Amino acid sequence: MQTFFTSLYSAFISIFQSQRPADYGLYKTDLFSLVGWSTLGVSLLLVLTFYYLFNSALRTGMFRSTHWVLTLALAAGLGTFLANSLSKSHGAEVSSYLGYFMVVNMIVAALWFFIFSILLKRWSTYARTTPFVGPF
Repeated sequence: MQTFFTSLYSAFISIFQSQRPADYGLYKTDLFSLVGWSTLGVSLLLVLTFYYLFNSALRTGMFRSTHWVLTLALAAGLGTFLANSLSKSHGAEVSSYLGYFMVVNMIVAALWFFIFSILLKRWSTYARTTPFVGPF
């Protein structure tokens, strides 16, 4: 999976910035995989929380599309935070590359949330049609 995350982040970041930083080896060996797995886990946890804790077990009535969009925004924000905090804690230098990495991870977190929503919403008691009704 390290190759998957390295390829994913490198491809998306190269859209914004083609020049790699001096500490790119740190990103390639440690950060892409660590941040990728963390983002995947947080997005999955938020989807499970939204569909099965709030809308099945607790019956909070948070099944509207607005609630789903707010949870998606939370996933994207946490993705940005994860990329920033984990990168800095592992010694990455503050640079434009880190900024683009944070933006790309925000997008990736939102994509994971969307994909997990499509895959897991059908078993929710009250939110099986959130955010859209369809064959998914």
